[in-house]
Order: sequence, then C-alpha cells, then structure tokens
Amino acid sequence: MPVYEYHCTGCDHVFEEIRGIAEFRDPMACPVCRESANRVIYSAPRLSTMRTEVRRAHERNERSAHEPRTSRGHICGPGCGHQRASGTHSVEGTSPPLKAQPGKRPWMLGH
Repeated sequence: MPVYEYHCTGCDHVFEEIRGIAEFRDPMACPVCRESANRVIYSAPRLSTMRTEVRRAHERNERSAHEPRTSRGHICGPGCGHQRASGTHSVEGTSPPLKAQPGKRPWMLGH
C-alpha cells in the first residue's frame, strides 16, 4: 500500500499515512488536532527503500510506456509452413507445404 502525505490546515502539521489506493482522495484526520487534513505531495517516491524486484518492475513498466519493444519473431505464427532455416518466407502466389497426414485420419490434415 502506498504512503500518502497529509497537511492539516488547522495546526499546520504534516504527517504520513499508509492507505489503500482507493482512498487516495479521501481526507484523513490529523493525529494532533483531529481536524480533516488534505493529501499533499511534498516528497519524491521512496524508490531507494523499495525491493529491487519491485523497482525493476516499475522501470520496465515506465520504459514500455514510451519505448515499446517490437517483436522480431515469426510474423505468421506457429505452424504456417514457411521455411525458417534459411530465414526466407514463401514467395507470394505459392502455397506452403502441407503437413504430414496423422496416420489413419486423413480428414485431420493440417490440424
């Protein structure tokens, strides 16, 4: 759960509270004077105290937002029949080779 900062206008007290994401807009009662305090943003996120795995996940997510990776894999999908060893695709107008018939079920050709 995230840590949110709050500022009480009644006593000018700034405090932090751990709350759920769904409650980020809700005001919080000040621990000093019990008045309603609004959420503020005074400090940067504490990335240095975050676990390495979580920080890397955030980095990956941010990187993919503005630098999407493109796939260099096979464009037709599995089982298309193109010749992958030579790196060439079949020429337009020619059909890919048929798959071998699976034994006694000729109606299952290509499945």
